[in-house]
Amino acid sequence: MEELGNIAVFLAGWNSEYQTRLINGIIRKAKEANYAISIFTCQAGSEISDKHVLGENKIYSLANLSRFDGVIFATNTIWEKPTKEEIIRRIRHAGIPAVSFEEKVEGLSLIGIDNYKAMREMVEHVDSHGYHPIHFVAANATNEESNIRQKAFEDFVKEKNYSAEDYAVWHGDFSFDSGVQVVDAMEEAGRMPRALCCANDEMALGACNRLKQLGYQVPQDIAVTGFDGSYDTRRYIPGITTVDRPKETLGYTAMQLLLQEIETGKKQELILTSRVAVDESCGCVLEDKKRVVSAIETLYLEKKENEKYTYQIHNMEDEMMECESLEELIFCIRQNIGKFTTEDVYLCLNKSIYYEMTGRGNNILRNRTITRDYENKIYITKLSNEDGMPEFYSFTSEQMFPAMWNGRGSGEYLYMPVHFRDNCLGYMILTGTLDTKHIPNYYVWIRNISNALEKLKNVSELRNAARNIDNMAVRDSLTGVYNRMGINRFVVDMVKQANTSRRRLLFIFADMDGLKKINDEFGHEAGDQAICLAAEALQEAFCEKELIIRYGGDEFLVVSDALSWEQAEEKKAQITALLKQWQRDEKLPYRLSMSIGYYQKEPDTEASMEQYINWADERMYEMKCKNREQRK
Repeated sequence: MEELGNIAVFLAGWNSEYQTRLINGIIRKAKEANYAISIFTCQAGSEISDKHVLGENKIYSLANLSRFDGVIFATNTIWEKPTKEEIIRRIRHAGIPAVSFEEKVEGLSLIGIDNYKAMREMVEHVDSHGYHPIHFVAANATNEESNIRQKAFEDFVKEKNYSAEDYAVWHGDFSFDSGVQVVDAMEEAGRMPRALCCANDEMALGACNRLKQLGYQVPQDIAVTGFDGSYDTRRYIPGITTVDRPKETLGYTAMQLLLQEIETGKKQELILTSRVAVDESCGCVLEDKKRVVSAIETLYLEKKENEKYTYQIHNMEDEMMECESLEELIFCIRQNIGKFTTEDVYLCLNKSIYYEMTGRGNNILRNRTITRDYENKIYITKLSNEDGMPEFYSFTSEQMFPAMWNGRGSGEYLYMPVHFRDNCLGYMILTGTLDTKHIPNYYVWIRNISNALEKLKNVSELRNAARNIDNMAVRDSLTGVYNRMGINRFVVDMVKQANTSRRRLLFIFADMDGLKKINDEFGHEAGDQAICLAAEALQEAFCEKELIIRYGGDEFLVVSDALSWEQAEEKKAQITALLKQWQRDEKLPYRLSMSIGYYQKEPDTEASMEQYINWADERMYEMKCKNREQRK
């Protein structure tokens, strides 16, 4: 059944339970409504280096919002203010319906919980135990949810006239490690509380773990509470008292709100209820021995699974680091990818990266076009396919993933960045029936693939530099294909050997249509661009075994001892289609086309190289005349 529309989802921290359960809810409602979902996500956060965060956040710029009917923005998962503001600006510019999670954004619908009320109820519960002093662990001041929860705590202690010694506020960053660090800071300051209320579960778990290491018992010495209702709070010993927020319901209802806005144009604000889920860490519940046994069994099974996964990851990493070409790397990934996911997986590379790794084009031009953004032209190959060598094809980045728009997509798409620090290499797409329980593992192997690509890029740069020095005399400085000197070095011997051994040779002569007109009307820079695109089309169509030569200003010669007459006709059609596609994709103001003719030297034919080229040139001229007639 054809999808009714397409929804974009912006979300960070996709290896966290909160995010994966939101995704579950969004996907469930999208399937019911028959909408396709594209999730643009990364793993960014305060514990990661600034350059790495820049590389991760680049994935959001890929989304072409003109192709979507609406947006779900998990605003509370993105910490970097400039990134958040840029996404909001783009949503407003697109003028499409959008729903924000937990944070009010002007012009967007809102869904969330009452963070203030939920934290207030938690602090009241802790206070009811008679614990003093009570300390609070917030995230940093850029997180709005944390700020609201902190305010609920501070308002409560002020209303209850707590003395300055009876409360304190500490700051982490929502991570497990920051919970550990806060406990260390308390210990060093000599200010250990009787109860510790944390703004999320991860910090609560980190705090509990460190307290036990320091010899404190939870809750006998220090009670600890969290916020979010994560699975880990039930598996931890002791079980963590937390605020249970309905994560999957939030995702499902966000999709409902968005569909209603698409249909009616009406924006809404909806606040769902949450509850304090009491457990062992606050002192309410006695230790449940059955739960403890179950938790230990679960942790053991997870440990064994993680050991297996870690071994497979390291094995794949070792194999990838031995690869010396893009073909070898893709083959290696294909042999291993099925161990980590059952979804269809695609690798998309920036044109400059793909060209660097395959030795295409001119080295100077390659270095000049490498950017820290997604380039206009992207090369894609399918990784979840163990048969054969990689077959890359190109498309424009504004399409994101062509299969989404040609009816071959699955309805669920996960877009993740491929980069090395802030150097943008490309992105990965997973499509199929997304199994969100495996999403936390994706980050590790995608990062390993990114590192392997960066290593291969560096090796390719050195290899290409050496090759360019060696081939400087026979390479065309504009396009990077061979110049006429390449005829003397390579083609003369090919013809001699073919004549001697009575082998076939195919000569293809291609002449650009209307280059003079392009130069006259749009300038020589446009003419150079057209020449480069023509050379790219030839390189796209022919493999490395075929010699591609820039024969004149607007003329190219291809010589092959492998292609047949029928294959030449297929290549001609492929080149024509590529030029038409690129003219459309690049929005060129001029017509981009070539007249192509070819001559096949038969085994019993023996002539000079010049004669074969002239015969191919004559065939090309015949085609040029036909093309002119057709354009009249």
